[in-house]
Amino acid sequence: MEPTKMHQQLVDLGLERVNHAVTSTYRMNIACENTGVTYPLLVTAVTYEQGHHVINFEEAEFESSSSVPLHVQKAALDKLIELEQHFRQWTQMTLEGAQNSSMAQNIDEMKKLGDEMKDLKTGSEIIDKNQVPDPIQ
Repeated sequence: MEPTKMHQQLVDLGLERVNHAVTSTYRMNIACENTGVTYPLLVTAVTYEQGHHVINFEEAEFESSSSVPLHVQKAALDKLIELEQHFRQWTQMTLEGAQNSSMAQNIDEMKKLGDEMKDLKTGSEIIDKNQVPDPIQ
C-alpha cells in the first residue's frame, strides 16, 4: 500500500498523525587492507517534519550477514566516530550562528541602526496621520 493511501486510511479511522519522518539510508564501503574485499556499512538518517535531522551512528550495520573481520569492524567504528565528531562540530557552528540573531552584530552596527531608526515614526504616529503602518512581521 502506498504511504499516502495508508495515511488517509489511518486518518479516516480516527488517528491523528503527530509526527512524520523520512528515512534515508547511506552506504559506505569499508575495505579490508589484507584481502581487498569491501564490506558495505549502512547508516540511517531521519528527517522529521519539523526539519531537524537525526543520524543514527549507533545503529550502523554491515549490509551482508557474513562475518566481518574485527579489523574491518574497528575501521568502521573509527570512521563512524570521525563522522559523528564532524557533525557535532558542524551542528555547534550552526547553533552559534543562530544564537546571534540580533539586527546588529557589534556596537558600531548598533549605533548606525539607532541613527537610522531615530527619525522613523511609531505605529500610532502613522495612524494619527491617517496612514497605514507596516503589517506585523
